[in-house]
Amino acid sequence: MAKLIVSFFLRAGFLAVLVAGAKAADVASESKPVIAPPTSWVTPHFFDRQSPTLEPDANADQHWLLLERQINVSSNETFYHCVRQFLTVAGVQNGSNLKIDYNPGYQSLVLHWARLWRGAGYTNRLDADKLRVMRQERDLEQDVLNGEQTAVLVMDDVRVGDIVDYAYSIKGANPVFNGRFSTGVSVQLAEPAERLLTRVFWPASRRLYTLPHGCSVQPVVTKKDSVECVWDLRQMPGFHQEDSLPVWCDPQPWVQISEFKTWTEVNQWALALFQNHAALSPELAQRIAEWKRLDSPELQVLSALRFVQDEVRYFGIEIGVGTEKPADPATVFARRYGDCKDKALLFVTLVRSLGLEACPVLVNTEVRRAIADWQPFADAFDHCIAVVQFGGQVYWLDPTAGYQRGPLAAHYLPDYGYGLVISPRTTALSPIPQATGLPQTTTTEYFTLGGKADAANLKVVTVADGRDADDLRATFAGTKRSDIEKNYTHFYAEQYPGVQMAAPLEIVDDGALNRFQITEYYTIDHAWVRSDKDGRYRCEFYPYCLTALTQKPVDTQRQLPLAVAFPQHRILRTDITLPEAWSLADENKIVEDPAFSFRKQASHTSTRLVVEYEFQSLADAVPAERTGEYLQRLETVSKSLGNTLVWK
Repeated sequence: MAKLIVSFFLRAGFLAVLVAGAKAADVASESKPVIAPPTSWVTPHFFDRQSPTLEPDANADQHWLLLERQINVSSNETFYHCVRQFLTVAGVQNGSNLKIDYNPGYQSLVLHWARLWRGAGYTNRLDADKLRVMRQERDLEQDVLNGEQTAVLVMDDVRVGDIVDYAYSIKGANPVFNGRFSTGVSVQLAEPAERLLTRVFWPASRRLYTLPHGCSVQPVVTKKDSVECVWDLRQMPGFHQEDSLPVWCDPQPWVQISEFKTWTEVNQWALALFQNHAALSPELAQRIAEWKRLDSPELQVLSALRFVQDEVRYFGIEIGVGTEKPADPATVFARRYGDCKDKALLFVTLVRSLGLEACPVLVNTEVRRAIADWQPFADAFDHCIAVVQFGGQVYWLDPTAGYQRGPLAAHYLPDYGYGLVISPRTTALSPIPQATGLPQTTTTEYFTLGGKADAANLKVVTVADGRDADDLRATFAGTKRSDIEKNYTHFYAEQYPGVQMAAPLEIVDDGALNRFQITEYYTIDHAWVRSDKDGRYRCEFYPYCLTALTQKPVDTQRQLPLAVAFPQHRILRTDITLPEAWSLADENKIVEDPAFSFRKQASHTSTRLVVEYEFQSLADAVPAERTGEYLQRLETVSKSLGNTLVWK
């Protein structure tokens, strides 16, 4: 499905645009850009070249003097006006080529001007001969075709200190939205801006709803035959965003505008898209008949799910209405590919044909549970899953997920929080419970140490359950075994430079339990390392697989929540057979926090040392006011990691 893009967003050196809006324009499928003045309803604003008042960031390559957007909802036309000054050679390099994205299937692009200011005057740089149009398909690496084109204007003789001033309009909207308008208004950017101006106007007969997020800024509203809202913001500092935020936390301020009042209205729009009136193909009907003969509804649903997940590959043709409307299930079945909504509707169709209840569900993988705080609008979702109900149980399943195994109740689903169940009964977002199938990986290292000059042997057994098993199964299915063995060897070579793999990896995949087991065999030359300081020999054992779970953020003094890797459950057991009797101390360390639990236990006999670590995350975020306490406990964990043997 199409990714949500809030109004307009900035990337290095260019402005990319996507607006979902009103009536679909009658635009040729391969519309070419034209050069013309703005439409009469546009009132362009100007910028102050002489006295910008904001201090640019110390490492900034450019400085925004004006970012202007005007939207005519009736004509479905948006005017953009962008002015920026280049501060460095890198700014010139990154920003001298103007790039504008649009979709020629339903949008037309009109370029108004491109001026380069130097000193007191400017030169016109909008040259039709230097304008190029390319279809780059930036999402192709994610197996998605979106049909977008990029108009590129290459400007000559651009220097540090120059100001580029360009304007254009995009007309048209994706017809899949049936003329319903929605957009977002940015009220603060990551970079400082002298002026941010957004003007939106629409007929008074149409009702639009606004909802601010993370801000209290109010527009200037004028009402006559039409309603006009203007957000005119001056000398806006750059927004500092703390690092390591949870996926659902987006603190950057913006304002929603939507023609949808309730999620019921969005559901009615989605119901029309997810209708399937086409007859099933004979081959598909035969498959369903075979599944119906299975012993239980669970086996029937599992068979349908396995087919869609494993035999229908992921590839999306998200062009025009295809951004939101799924393809016919019979077509998806025949061609054996589709994107998330195609696969979800195929799966739902199969389950319904088995006589069971199923519905597609729209979710947002980025904002997740925070979507409950949004004004409803059609383009609020970027993924489609399914919900199935039978035998008094409800199962939330992802037909796009790959390599899942085990019973339905153990299938992992990320914590999306809420989803829109596409059903005639839906009147609101539905809470999605935290999934089962949570990950757990238990790794046991068996070291057999020899004398100071002898080689050591190492056997590693890793048992992954739940989502961790899914991930390993996917890795081994999509990566050459030789590359995996090389990567595994490199992991231990960081600590033991003399390590070599002694035998091929052994794999046991238990699909019924969704358990994936890997066994590794190594020899280690010079496991004992002589210290240059005291001449003594040491052998170190450190749980590097846990270090990623104990990393600290850059911003430790926080106003916003701190993300925690969740769900995670790692157990590492290091079992060391010693070459002779050793005098060692036992250890037992427990650290508890609302966000994690940690345990270290070391026990020994005269010739054997066993060290066991267990780390489990318990929440996906730490509240800002508890960050200091959390980091102190994490530091306690870090200091507990590792053991060193010193030769007598």
